[in-house]
Amino acid sequence: MTTVLEAVLETHGMRCACESACGHHEGKPCKRNHYERPLLAAPYPPRATDAANAAVPVEDLRPLCAPCWRAAVKAAQDRAAEERRRVLEAAQLDLFDPAAVAAG
Repeated sequence: MTTVLEAVLETHGMRCACESACGHHEGKPCKRNHYERPLLAAPYPPRATDAANAAVPVEDLRPLCAPCWRAAVKAAQDRAAEERRRVLEAAQLDLFDPAAVAAG
């Protein structure tokens, strides 16, 4: 019986598959491999929530080292938070627009 990690490593190789989503490699692939440091089977690119990451099908998993995984998840969460902030800010513009209040 093959584990999910073994299947991912067999399909994608024994190297971290991060392509700089973590922000650490300046556009170059990560050089860590499974022989130096155990890799994780993780969605790439990662989603912003644990639930979304857990729901990714096996075909969408890639081998990632822990430092790249943590940094890439943090970057995805930061992007999602910024998008939520922009949406909420845009939704509140009419609440504080004096012209809209006077016209309405």
